[in-house]
Amino acid sequence: MRKSAKTIASLLATVILSANGTVTHRTIGGNDYTFTKEHYEVYDSKGTVVRCYYEARNRDLLHRFTLTLEDRTGTCGARSIEEGAYEIKGDIVTLYTLWHREGRSYDTPYGVRIMRYRAERNGTFTLLLSRIYVEETAKGFDLDSGMRFLWKRPQSESEKKAFAAYIDRMQMRFKGTFVLGEEAKALIAEVEAALERKARKRWR
Repeated sequence: MRKSAKTIASLLATVILSANGTVTHRTIGGNDYTFTKEHYEVYDSKGTVVRCYYEARNRDLLHRFTLTLEDRTGTCGARSIEEGAYEIKGDIVTLYTLWHREGRSYDTPYGVRIMRYRAERNGTFTLLLSRIYVEETAKGFDLDSGMRFLWKRPQSESEKKAFAAYIDRMQMRFKGTFVLGEEAKALIAEVEAALERKARKRWR
């Protein structure tokens, strides 16, 4: 009885989501997955998310990940923006995210993240890597933050501790390993290239 109730709930959820967006099906690593694209508008936030569900043999839909494809929060004078894309190659799923800002939104992040998963035969996803580079605020906006050492090498022990605390906080908040220097530049370029590929595909 419980399985039947869960199956009905999953199917009802799919019907509701399809009314508010789109539902597509993909085969990854020999298993079937449902992708739902949903639009939302709440207060000063407007955007689109994609959710991935594993289609279990008992017809349950088991959630695997959620990715924000677009979010714009705030007004045109001060707006934080999040953009995302995902790509599937064989049994590998890669999620790309870019955070940036418009206008006087100085206290919102700029940064990127790449999360790469492998789809397993049992329908689970194994996280292979998650890398981030994030500037928590606009440069110079928060002079007390350890973020300033992204551009200025820390010298004293207190400065090194402040920088380490900043890195730890960003890794916890954005769920990834922080990269610096040339690795950060390469990460930014990879995310931007993925978003450009998504834009080209949209307008074909």
